[in-house]
Amino acid sequence: MKIENVKIYELEIPFTKYVGDNSGVSRGFPIQRQVFDSCIIKISTDNGLVGWGSAFAYECRRSVAECIRHMIVPKIIGKNPLHVKQINFDLQKQLHLFGRYGITLFGISAVDLALWDLVGKYYNKSVAEVIGKKHNKSLEGYSSLYRYGDKDQVYEMVKKSIEEGYNHIKLHEITEDEVKASRLAAGNDISIMLDTNCPWSKDEALIMAKKLSEYNLLWLEEPINPPEDFDSLSDIRHQTGIPIASGENACTYYQFKHMIEKEAIDYAQPSVTKVGGVTEFLKIISLCEEENVKLMPHSPYFCPGFLATLHLSQCTKNLSLIERFYVKPEAYLYPETIFDPKSCLFMPPEGIGLGIDPDLDVIKTYKVN
Repeated sequence: MKIENVKIYELEIPFTKYVGDNSGVSRGFPIQRQVFDSCIIKISTDNGLVGWGSAFAYECRRSVAECIRHMIVPKIIGKNPLHVKQINFDLQKQLHLFGRYGITLFGISAVDLALWDLVGKYYNKSVAEVIGKKHNKSLEGYSSLYRYGDKDQVYEMVKKSIEEGYNHIKLHEITEDEVKASRLAAGNDISIMLDTNCPWSKDEALIMAKKLSEYNLLWLEEPINPPEDFDSLSDIRHQTGIPIASGENACTYYQFKHMIEKEAIDYAQPSVTKVGGVTEFLKIISLCEEENVKLMPHSPYFCPGFLATLHLSQCTKNLSLIERFYVKPEAYLYPETIFDPKSCLFMPPEGIGLGIDPDLDVIKTYKVN
């Protein structure tokens, strides 16, 4: 069996950042439309099997697509897709000149996901079954809110998340007022996490962390810039006592090894569409289990990468929470229930490979190339 063809689909799917009724208005807040950039790939073999993957592509869709098209595809045509780990290794080695992080690894991640989907289909097993270490039948989700920058909107979205059954809620705010509003809305029995997306220097982060300590955060995520300053992240963790989460901007096992060696994190957050795909993610699972670091996957997307995250999370010994991006896409590549399940418990779709192929009509409607 050989890789015969790779097709790349660039998509733009509008979404609203409030989850409300069908009119697009939630709790009196007007609709605000944004667009998800997606880069989906389909790998076909000479015996008719097809695998689907996706790269992280928010605001970098075209660059990722061109990387896959010109730098990666010529190197994998004719390869045996069952040799997925070797293909991943070879791609990282051959493309190291262009950087081992960022766009290059996003492209490799997409290929790796599609190959794992193919491997599962070849053996008539799910990806989790191929991995062979299923521990968790269902996975609890948390509501990952958009950044609103408004305490009243934060309060309402926290309330709505709780109404839908979420016991864990993540903010993407950078001021104390919004964090305070979330705790007032949630009370003391709901977990609140805060992802700040790398806004502060070490000194600024120390000041903010001390202010935020009274709100009993489950974790503080990526409080400093640059995110790979693991020495400073470790200082913040040890000086404030607030649990630290990081990893959505890290690529490969080695960056996670480095941050764990520096005692910089309590929670590791690899993103399967950024880190190097399933192959690299599995190494990070083993690392976290060896070092007793909790794994919390980064997964605010609606493409094959989310399905891969569900399969990988089923294979962790320590139960992870699943990040459910609390927004409303105009269309879904998969049944909406996969992303918005009953009782906030997530499961991969029951099928071989990643479990289900994306909706071709949605791809056709939102394709931009």
